[in-house]
Amino acid sequence: MGRLGAWHVAAAGELARALAVQGVKITGLCTHFASADEDVRLTREQWRLVAPFFESHPDLLRHAANSPAVTRGYGFPADMVRLGLALYGVPPRPGDARLGLRPALTWKSRIGLLREVGPGRTVSYGATYRTRSREQHAVVAMGYGDGYFRANGSGGALLVRGVRCPIRGRVTMDQIVIDVTRVAGAQVGDEVVALGGQGKALLTAHELATRCGTIPWEILTNIGARVPRRYHHFQTTS
Repeated sequence: MGRLGAWHVAAAGELARALAVQGVKITGLCTHFASADEDVRLTREQWRLVAPFFESHPDLLRHAANSPAVTRGYGFPADMVRLGLALYGVPPRPGDARLGLRPALTWKSRIGLLREVGPGRTVSYGATYRTRSREQHAVVAMGYGDGYFRANGSGGALLVRGVRCPIRGRVTMDQIVIDVTRVAGAQVGDEVVALGGQGKALLTAHELATRCGTIPWEILTNIGARVPRRYHHFQTTS
């Protein structure tokens, strides 16, 4: 991985140094795959290099597999796995329906304002969008200040009453304008979904990531601190 930890050739020496520290008890070993979601050959080679070190310490817990390594079925033997993205119900590769994962997170806001806009009007900063006919626009209380990428303004959409509503103009810091002309009975206060499902419609982290030229991990972790979190059917263990 070349980030933290030790290279495989130095791992045994580093472990010996750690074991010699008074008051420290080593309970496990781990490694982290650099390209499990992209490069099968490199991932198998990385395991080949670290496996002898793991095997020489059967008394310690060993884990290596992240979400891509688990879901792509590498089958590396160890004691534990380390899921990240998959815990959100998002497959590491888009459209991997065989996993049966369902998104565990929905990002919502509400319509704050509705207005009729005639033809020839421009919308948002830079006047990048101009109406060609009469449209009904909704102003949604969210923006890049909440972590919704500005790049989504180009071809992006939000969900209202299960209908994909195209974003009009640029995403701004605190507000997004969407076209709700096709939404029957749209009202101020209606729920708006930026990520997740509504009715039969779905906006996935992979879709947003592709549009923004990034990865779903960044989409999920970029949701800002000012966005309230609500946990449903959540239980803690004592």
